[in-house]
Amino acid sequence: MLRSMIVLGLSAIFVFAVTLSDAIEKEDILVYYSFDRLNGKKFTDDSGNGNEARLVGKGSLVDGAFKKAVHLSGGGIVQMDQNDFIVPIGEKGLITMEAWFYLNKHVEYDGIISIEAAAGGCCEFRTMVNPQFKPFWDAGHHADKSLGNFTFELKEWYHYVLVADGKDGKIYINGEFIGAQPENFRWPEFKKAAIYIGAGENPTLHKVEDAIIDEVVIYAAALTEEEIKASMELSVPGVLAVEARDKLAVTWGELKTDF
Repeated sequence: MLRSMIVLGLSAIFVFAVTLSDAIEKEDILVYYSFDRLNGKKFTDDSGNGNEARLVGKGSLVDGAFKKAVHLSGGGIVQMDQNDFIVPIGEKGLITMEAWFYLNKHVEYDGIISIEAAAGGCCEFRTMVNPQFKPFWDAGHHADKSLGNFTFELKEWYHYVLVADGKDGKIYINGEFIGAQPENFRWPEFKKAAIYIGAGENPTLHKVEDAIIDEVVIYAAALTEEEIKASMELSVPGVLAVEARDKLAVTWGELKTDF
Protein backbone atom coordinates (compact mmCIF):
# COMPACT_ATOMS: atom_id res chain seq x y z
CA MET A 1 0.00 0.00 0.00
CA LEU A 2 2.77 2.40 0.96
CA ARG A 3 4.64 1.61 -2.26
CA SER A 4 1.52 2.35 -4.32
CA MET A 5 1.11 5.67 -2.60
CA ILE A 6 4.76 6.56 -3.24
CA VAL A 7 4.34 5.68 -6.92
CA LEU A 8 1.24 7.87 -7.10
CA GLY A 9 3.11 10.72 -5.43
CA LEU A 10 6.03 10.44 -7.84
CA SER A 11 3.61 10.31 -10.76
CA ALA A 12 1.98 13.51 -9.55
CA ILE A 13 5.36 15.21 -9.27
CA PHE A 14 6.22 14.09 -12.80
CA VAL A 15 2.93 15.42 -14.16
CA PHE A 16 3.51 18.70 -12.35
CA ALA A 17 7.02 18.99 -13.81
CA VAL A 18 5.67 18.41 -17.31
CA THR A 19 2.89 20.93 -16.72
CA LEU A 20 5.34 23.57 -15.51
CA SER A 21 7.59 23.01 -18.51
CA ASP A 22 4.74 24.30 -20.69
CA ALA A 23 3.38 26.86 -18.23
CA ILE A 24 3.32 30.64 -18.32
CA GLU A 25 5.35 31.90 -15.39
CA LYS A 26 3.63 34.74 -13.55
CA GLU A 27 6.91 36.55 -12.92
CA ASP A 28 7.51 36.77 -16.70
CA ILE A 29 4.36 38.86 -17.16
CA LEU A 30 5.47 42.49 -17.16
CA VAL A 31 2.27 44.20 -18.30
CA TYR A 32 -1.30 42.92 -18.61
CA TYR A 33 -4.33 44.98 -19.61
CA SER A 34 -7.55 42.98 -19.48
CA PHE A 35 -9.55 46.15 -20.28
CA ASP A 36 -12.34 44.81 -18.08
CA ARG A 37 -12.56 48.07 -16.10
CA LEU A 38 -12.16 51.74 -16.94
CA ASN A 39 -11.82 54.03 -13.92
CA GLY A 40 -12.39 57.46 -15.40
CA LYS A 41 -9.66 57.45 -18.02
CA LYS A 42 -7.40 54.88 -16.33
CA PHE A 43 -6.76 51.18 -16.98
CA THR A 44 -5.17 49.10 -14.22
CA ASP A 45 -2.19 46.89 -14.99
CA ASP A 46 -3.64 43.50 -14.04
CA SER A 47 -0.16 41.98 -13.74
CA GLY A 48 0.15 43.77 -10.40
CA ASN A 49 3.32 45.56 -11.55
CA GLY A 50 1.77 49.01 -11.43
CA ASN A 51 2.08 49.89 -15.12
CA GLU A 52 -1.14 51.89 -15.21
CA ALA A 53 -2.32 53.18 -18.59
CA ARG A 54 -4.79 55.84 -19.61
CA LEU A 55 -7.28 56.36 -22.39
CA VAL A 56 -6.29 59.27 -24.62
CA GLY A 57 -8.99 60.52 -26.96
CA LYS A 58 -12.09 58.65 -27.98
CA GLY A 59 -12.70 55.18 -26.56
CA SER A 60 -15.11 53.09 -24.53
CA LEU A 61 -15.60 49.64 -23.04
CA VAL A 62 -17.47 47.07 -25.12
CA ASP A 63 -17.85 43.28 -25.11
CA GLY A 64 -14.50 41.66 -25.87
CA ALA A 65 -12.83 38.32 -26.44
CA PHE A 66 -12.90 37.90 -22.63
CA LYS A 67 -15.38 40.03 -20.69
CA LYS A 68 -14.78 43.65 -21.72
CA ALA A 69 -12.42 45.26 -24.23
CA VAL A 70 -11.51 48.78 -25.32
CA HIS A 71 -13.10 50.18 -28.48
CA LEU A 72 -10.85 52.79 -30.11
CA SER A 73 -11.93 55.06 -32.93
CA GLY A 74 -11.54 58.66 -34.01
CA GLY A 75 -7.88 58.72 -33.02
CA GLY A 76 -8.23 57.25 -29.54
CA ILE A 77 -5.38 55.20 -28.05
CA VAL A 78 -4.34 53.70 -24.71
CA GLN A 79 -1.01 55.01 -23.44
CA MET A 80 1.36 53.96 -20.66
CA ASP A 81 3.96 56.64 -19.92
CA GLN A 82 7.58 55.57 -20.06
CA ASN A 83 9.07 53.70 -17.13
CA ASP A 84 11.57 50.90 -16.54
CA PHE A 85 9.23 47.94 -17.15
CA ILE A 86 11.30 47.04 -20.21
CA VAL A 87 14.52 46.24 -18.29
CA PRO A 88 13.85 42.45 -17.89
CA ILE A 89 13.24 42.20 -21.64
CA GLY A 90 16.70 43.57 -22.34
CA GLU A 91 18.32 41.45 -19.64
CA LYS A 92 16.77 38.19 -20.91
CA GLY A 93 16.78 39.06 -24.61
CA LEU A 94 13.25 37.71 -24.93
CA ILE A 95 9.82 39.19 -25.53
CA THR A 96 6.29 38.05 -26.29
CA MET A 97 3.61 40.58 -27.24
CA GLU A 98 0.05 39.28 -27.20
CA ALA A 99 -3.35 40.83 -27.96
CA TRP A 100 -6.82 40.13 -29.25
CA PHE A 101 -8.18 42.59 -31.81
CA TYR A 102 -11.21 43.16 -34.05
CA LEU A 103 -11.10 45.59 -36.97
CA ASN A 104 -14.26 47.43 -37.95
CA LYS A 105 -12.40 49.57 -40.48
CA HIS A 106 -8.95 49.28 -42.04
CA VAL A 107 -7.28 51.22 -44.83
CA GLU A 108 -3.83 52.31 -43.67
CA TYR A 109 -1.30 50.83 -41.21
CA ASP A 110 -3.04 50.01 -37.93
CA GLY A 111 -0.94 49.64 -34.78
CA ILE A 112 -2.02 47.09 -32.19
CA ILE A 113 0.82 47.34 -29.62
CA SER A 114 3.84 49.62 -29.80
CA ILE A 115 6.71 49.80 -27.29
CA GLU A 116 8.87 52.87 -27.77
CA ALA A 117 12.16 53.09 -25.89
CA ALA A 118 13.26 56.54 -24.74
CA ALA A 119 16.77 56.10 -26.15
CA GLY A 120 15.85 53.87 -29.08
CA GLY A 121 14.79 56.37 -31.72
CA CYS A 122 11.90 54.59 -33.40
CA CYS A 123 9.86 51.44 -33.59
CA GLU A 124 11.65 49.16 -31.14
CA PHE A 125 8.76 46.73 -30.75
CA ARG A 126 5.40 46.82 -32.46
CA THR A 127 2.69 44.60 -33.88
CA MET A 128 0.60 46.05 -36.69
CA VAL A 129 -1.66 45.26 -39.64
CA ASN A 130 -0.41 46.67 -42.93
CA PRO A 131 -2.66 48.11 -45.68
CA GLN A 132 -2.82 44.69 -47.34
CA PHE A 133 -4.28 43.21 -44.13
CA LYS A 134 -1.04 41.29 -43.42
CA PRO A 135 0.89 40.86 -40.14
CA PHE A 136 3.56 43.57 -39.86
CA TRP A 137 6.02 44.06 -36.98
CA ASP A 138 9.31 45.26 -35.53
CA ALA A 139 11.18 43.20 -32.95
CA GLY A 140 13.84 45.10 -31.01
CA HIS A 141 15.03 47.39 -33.80
CA HIS A 142 13.57 49.39 -36.66
CA ALA A 143 13.65 46.63 -39.27
CA ASP A 144 10.10 46.32 -40.59
CA LYS A 145 8.99 42.74 -41.22
CA SER A 146 5.81 41.22 -42.61
CA LEU A 147 4.29 37.94 -43.74
CA GLY A 148 2.36 37.43 -46.95
CA ASN A 149 0.79 34.07 -46.17
CA PHE A 150 -1.95 35.30 -43.85
CA THR A 151 -4.68 37.89 -44.42
CA PHE A 152 -6.76 39.46 -41.65
CA GLU A 153 -10.38 40.27 -42.35
CA LEU A 154 -12.76 42.89 -41.06
CA LYS A 155 -15.18 42.07 -38.26
CA GLU A 156 -13.32 38.98 -37.07
CA TRP A 157 -11.57 38.42 -33.73
CA TYR A 158 -7.86 37.55 -33.98
CA HIS A 159 -5.37 36.48 -31.33
CA TYR A 160 -2.11 38.07 -32.54
CA VAL A 161 1.25 37.20 -30.96
CA LEU A 162 4.86 38.19 -31.66
CA VAL A 163 7.67 36.15 -30.08
CA ALA A 164 11.23 37.44 -30.54
CA ASP A 165 14.72 36.74 -29.22
CA GLY A 166 17.05 38.81 -31.39
CA LYS A 167 17.52 35.94 -33.84
CA ASP A 168 13.99 35.62 -35.18
CA GLY A 169 10.60 37.25 -34.97
CA LYS A 170 7.81 34.67 -34.97
CA ILE A 171 4.12 35.34 -35.55
CA TYR A 172 1.23 33.27 -34.19
CA ILE A 173 -2.37 33.92 -35.19
CA ASN A 174 -5.23 32.23 -33.35
CA GLY A 175 -2.80 29.87 -31.64
CA GLU A 176 -1.09 28.72 -34.84
CA PHE A 177 2.45 29.47 -36.00
CA ILE A 178 2.11 31.51 -39.19
CA GLY A 179 5.74 32.23 -39.98
CA ALA A 180 8.98 33.96 -39.01
CA GLN A 181 11.50 36.47 -40.29
CA PRO A 182 15.19 36.60 -39.32
CA GLU A 183 16.30 39.49 -37.10
CA ASN A 184 19.93 38.58 -36.32
CA PHE A 185 20.98 41.53 -34.22
CA ARG A 186 22.35 42.11 -30.77
CA TRP A 187 19.44 42.57 -28.37
CA PRO A 188 19.43 46.08 -26.87
CA GLU A 189 19.10 46.72 -23.14
CA PHE A 190 16.73 49.67 -23.05
CA LYS A 191 16.18 51.32 -19.67
CA LYS A 192 12.82 53.05 -20.18
CA ALA A 193 9.95 52.72 -22.63
CA ALA A 194 6.37 53.79 -23.23
CA ILE A 195 3.50 51.66 -24.51
CA TYR A 196 0.93 52.75 -27.07
CA ILE A 197 -2.05 50.47 -27.69
CA GLY A 198 -3.94 51.26 -30.86
CA ALA A 199 -0.95 53.13 -32.34
CA GLY A 200 2.09 51.90 -34.20
CA GLU A 201 5.01 54.21 -33.47
CA ASN A 202 4.06 57.14 -31.27
CA PRO A 203 0.78 58.59 -30.00
CA THR A 204 0.01 60.26 -33.32
CA LEU A 205 1.06 57.67 -35.94
CA HIS A 206 -0.54 54.51 -37.34
CA LYS A 207 -3.54 54.74 -35.06
CA VAL A 208 -6.33 52.23 -35.50
CA GLU A 209 -9.19 53.62 -37.55
CA ASP A 210 -11.92 51.71 -35.73
CA ALA A 211 -10.95 48.66 -33.72
CA ILE A 212 -11.56 46.71 -30.54
CA ILE A 213 -8.49 45.53 -28.60
CA ASP A 214 -8.45 43.12 -25.67
CA GLU A 215 -6.12 41.11 -23.42
CA VAL A 216 -2.85 42.92 -24.09
CA VAL A 217 0.05 41.09 -22.45
CA ILE A 218 3.81 41.72 -22.60
CA TYR A 219 6.19 39.04 -21.31
CA ALA A 220 9.93 38.92 -20.71
CA ALA A 221 9.87 35.40 -22.15
CA ALA A 222 9.51 33.55 -25.42
CA LEU A 223 6.21 31.70 -25.15
CA THR A 224 5.88 28.32 -26.84
CA GLU A 225 3.03 27.47 -29.18
CA GLU A 226 1.42 25.42 -26.39
CA GLU A 227 1.61 28.37 -23.98
CA ILE A 228 0.18 30.71 -26.59
CA LYS A 229 -2.74 28.37 -27.22
CA ALA A 230 -3.39 28.10 -23.49
CA SER A 231 -3.46 31.88 -23.11
CA MET A 232 -5.68 32.23 -26.15
CA GLU A 233 -8.19 29.69 -24.86
CA LEU A 234 -8.18 30.55 -21.15
CA SER A 235 -6.81 34.13 -20.91
CA VAL A 236 -4.00 34.93 -18.49
CA PRO A 237 -6.10 34.57 -15.31
CA GLY A 238 -7.40 31.22 -16.55
CA VAL A 239 -3.91 29.89 -17.23
CA LEU A 240 -2.63 31.02 -13.83
CA ALA A 241 -5.67 29.48 -12.12
CA VAL A 242 -5.00 26.13 -13.80
CA GLU A 243 -1.36 26.29 -12.72
CA ALA A 244 -2.39 27.03 -9.14
CA ARG A 245 -4.80 24.11 -9.17
CA ASP A 246 -2.13 21.77 -10.56
CA LYS A 247 0.35 22.93 -7.94
CA LEU A 248 -2.18 22.31 -5.17
CA ALA A 249 -2.83 18.81 -6.51
CA VAL A 250 0.88 18.03 -6.51
CA THR A 251 1.34 19.39 -3.01
CA TRP A 252 -1.42 17.05 -1.81
CA GLY A 253 0.22 14.19 -3.71
CA GLU A 254 3.53 14.91 -1.98
CA LEU A 255 1.85 15.02 1.43
CA LYS A 256 0.32 11.61 0.90
CA THR A 257 3.76 10.07 0.37
CA ASP A 258 4.69 11.04 3.94
CA PHE A 259 2.18 8.62 5.43
